[in-house]
Amino acid sequence: MSDIAQASAPAVQTVSFQQRWWPLAERAIGYGLLIFAALATITPFLWMVSTSFKTDAETFQFPPNFIPSSLVWQNYIDAIAGPDTGRQLINSLVFALGSTVSNMVFCALAGYALARMQFKGKNLIFALVVGLLMVPAQSQIVPVFLIVQRIPFAGGNDWLGNGGTGLLNTYWGMILPTAATPFGIFMMRQFFSRIPIEYEESARLDGAKTFTIFWRILLPLARPAMAVLGVLSFQSAWNDFIWPLILTSQREMATLQIGLQLLQSGPDARWNVVMAMARMITLPVIIVFLFAQRYVIDGAVTSGVKG
Repeated sequence: MSDIAQASAPAVQTVSFQQRWWPLAERAIGYGLLIFAALATITPFLWMVSTSFKTDAETFQFPPNFIPSSLVWQNYIDAIAGPDTGRQLINSLVFALGSTVSNMVFCALAGYALARMQFKGKNLIFALVVGLLMVPAQSQIVPVFLIVQRIPFAGGNDWLGNGGTGLLNTYWGMILPTAATPFGIFMMRQFFSRIPIEYEESARLDGAKTFTIFWRILLPLARPAMAVLGVLSFQSAWNDFIWPLILTSQREMATLQIGLQLLQSGPDARWNVVMAMARMITLPVIIVFLFAQRYVIDGAVTSGVKG
């Protein structure tokens, strides 16, 4: 018996060692991967901030220095002082705010209808919305452009959509294709589906109509999801480069993203000024996220889970 006990003792110690140290190793690997991902994400942003304060000589210095020798605020003044910067800022704000507000309105209405109302073709419409989530946005650029160009009675078009420019080079042309998105409709539908139906039943017993229930009861409860949708819509429209570039051919309709591309084009581009402009462009998105941060976290946890 003693020989058997001695033979089995090392195996017990080996299992005990693995049970003790393997969870710590897993945790260390997980923390290491998270730290690496965080550094990989934040390092380009920090480098952009650093370059925005450098002189022209420091920008092209090799080996590069991460901390500039002095803070050159003139780079920001040069970025703001561009002849079209003010107009580009207005265009970006109109496009981003218009797209955000329209997304929040139409996606909330469509999500509520798909979650609560009963009508023929409801499941088919929802299946189409889910299917559109898998369609790449790049494949929709040409069809949407042709639709915007051939809208009847707009931009000199006749009733068949011929003879004019439609909604090209207009704010409506930029906003309408992004007024409602499949992702926004899907997310709002999922969120409304999670709200207990007893709220609506109690309101109906008190004589409330459908729109009153939506406006007074369900919409206030959907503030976390609305905040998520608003932040994502604003970020998508504010950072959009391809659609304004394709839709607009007039200089006065250019957005800040197009202005940033023009600023860095050419052999004489000043990359410290470009980085200063890029940093200022990112500030509105950061401000919007910080303003709605509490609702964004709640909405990310509670929406889009239930099928």
